[in-house]
Amino acid sequence: MSAVVVGVGSNLGAREASIRGARALLDARDGIEVRDVSSIYETEPLGPPQPHYLNAAFRVETSLSPAELLRVLLRTERRLGRHRLPDERWGPRSIDLDLLWDQRGRHESPELCVPHPELENRAFALAPLLDVAPELSEFFGRSLEQVGGRPLAWERGAIVRAKSPSGRLEVAVEADSLADACAICIAQIPARGRPWSTLHLSIEPGADSFASALRDLFRRGFSAHAATVSHCSESRWALELHGVNAGIPIEADVRLRTTLGAQRRAHVQLSIVVTQP
Repeated sequence: MSAVVVGVGSNLGAREASIRGARALLDARDGIEVRDVSSIYETEPLGPPQPHYLNAAFRVETSLSPAELLRVLLRTERRLGRHRLPDERWGPRSIDLDLLWDQRGRHESPELCVPHPELENRAFALAPLLDVAPELSEFFGRSLEQVGGRPLAWERGAIVRAKSPSGRLEVAVEADSLADACAICIAQIPARGRPWSTLHLSIEPGADSFASALRDLFRRGFSAHAATVSHCSESRWALELHGVNAGIPIEADVRLRTTLGAQRRAHVQLSIVVTQP
């Protein structure tokens, strides 16, 4: 197993939930173990006007080669709702996963360069990298100073409390938006089973519609372990749910209760009680 650092960024939809979803999906893969997660930083985008990014990094132990890991990262992006376009280099995206550094050394191919060729010019990548790989300060610490130092840490992260006694899951999440809070709730469901699949839904915004969608999925035998709200509007949420379709219907009582949390953040309480396996 070798250590690598994966950079992650999101500036569309439920940004924090996308980062948490990427971690859950990568950690559930064979040959990959997420060992550490950096602080989250909010940064201004490069390129044309667009929403601010949330950036972080994962320190990963992996038995995969750089090329194999790149394929996993691209598949994970697709599962989280991103569809790469040829001209989107500076455009907004729901999730962006880059291989920043590899303990095994430099790697160069037509598809992949490690370390990332722009790494030393990007504070939003350097700061999370050094959070999870402080031993690299000798090599990249000066570069971070030269590009202005660390960005501001994002201090509005979700507060998550979860417990799962037999047949029951209870989660309390406080996050920056209702979409983030609902999506982050799903990441607390233990990720078990194969094969992984993704369902794309369009639902009315709000906790009731989210709970109804979960009840319907349980009845279809689908167990969701990560969720992304890739588009939010006053009328619709574009929802991607990632998990395992075992094909065994489950009757479950799913309830979400929402209140206004501290600093006007959304507070969501999710309760799932399995009533009939």
